[in-house]
Amino acid sequence: MNLPIRVRLTAWYAALLAVILVALGSFVVLQLSADLRDRVDSDVRRAAQGIANGYAEDGPGELVQFARTALPRGASAVQVLDRGGRVLVAFGAADADTPLVPMEVRSDALLGDSSVVPIEAGRPPSHYRAYVVPVRRLGRRHVLVVAESVREAEAPTRRVLALLLLAGPAALAATALVGWWLARKALLPVDRMASAADAIEIDRLDERLAVPRARDELGHLAETLNAMLERLEYGVMEKRRLVADASHELRTPLAVMRAELDVTLRSGELDDEAREVLESAREEVDRMSRTVDNLLTLAQVDEGRLALLRTRVDLADAVEAAARPLRPLAEHKGVRVAVGGEPAETHADLQHLQLALTNLIENAIKFTPEGGEVRVSAWTAGDEVGVTVEDDGPGIPAEARAHVFDRFYRVDRARGRGGSGLGLAICDEIARAHGGRIDVAGEEGRGSTFSLTLPRDGAR
Repeated sequence: MNLPIRVRLTAWYAALLAVILVALGSFVVLQLSADLRDRVDSDVRRAAQGIANGYAEDGPGELVQFARTALPRGASAVQVLDRGGRVLVAFGAADADTPLVPMEVRSDALLGDSSVVPIEAGRPPSHYRAYVVPVRRLGRRHVLVVAESVREAEAPTRRVLALLLLAGPAALAATALVGWWLARKALLPVDRMASAADAIEIDRLDERLAVPRARDELGHLAETLNAMLERLEYGVMEKRRLVADASHELRTPLAVMRAELDVTLRSGELDDEAREVLESAREEVDRMSRTVDNLLTLAQVDEGRLALLRTRVDLADAVEAAARPLRPLAEHKGVRVAVGGEPAETHADLQHLQLALTNLIENAIKFTPEGGEVRVSAWTAGDEVGVTVEDDGPGIPAEARAHVFDRFYRVDRARGRGGSGLGLAICDEIARAHGGRIDVAGEEGRGSTFSLTLPRDGAR
């Protein structure tokens, strides 16, 4: 079930109250009906005793007189029946021709048994409670039937039932509203903790949730989440420290390898096959060096110590410097790199800026098919300068553009293009550190365009 907890709690409140109301209402109605029926039965028995005595001593006249006094007017019926069921005396709602009770009941009464039975009498027929008792008159045994209508007795039951039918839904609605309010109030601290936890990003793991004052389950939950955040913060810090230390340690051996390869490649004694192998190794060393530089830059960003040494930089020169070492990679893939644009100067950290440009150009080369072209141009527009990198690659789906600058994100892992998913994240961090931004455009299947924009005066 995907309904919110407060909805489920409210539904349970209402369902439980509905069951209670139905059970309690049924008990009240049934018990009240039984009590009122017993009262009618008692009144009928008492009246029947007096009527039987009057009839036995004085005959039908005394029976009618006593019945008028003892029974409710218009809501009673009296009959005296002989052994054959013939009506000897009738009073009230009783029919002078039709017996009020069936033969079985009359037979039991003639044998000396008295009983109270439900009957219908009058026109239109109404429900009565009839007391059937044997009576003697002039030495003969007859059957006396004294009945009283239950309409008046059932009226309170009907009123109670009507009140329950009216008040029950109102009580359910009130309970649902109060239950909703109580559930919302009880879960409000959970909502606050969820919102606070949702706002904690990977770079804000030092933040903690507010612990409620009450030492209850919610307080325990907040403390548990804070303990989890503390463990996460420690683990992330250790991971960042490992990345930073490893990056520092790798830079030196990679620099030595690059220098040795350069020295060897300048030798004139190498044959073509050996030179090709060494040049390939030199490219791989350069690629590893760029990856190490990316990791080191990310570690500096995470630790808040990405220091920028700003100097006057011409973006056109920076683009040419970034593209130069990548041309062998482009030639090996059969991709042309075209550098152009206009002079565009700003104050920036040249080393970090070239790292960002290298990542953008390398990314474009990586996704451009053989025979394609990567176009890199510097430009000036008002108070901004920038570099645009266009490629003839497969493009980026619209739904993926919001995530291409996330760390370790790759648009399609199934393409087997390799890469760590850090290059564009580095570009974004460097652009923001300079007070600029990086944007992506293009259509899927028609290439991509990345634009690195910086403030012209180098500060914003």
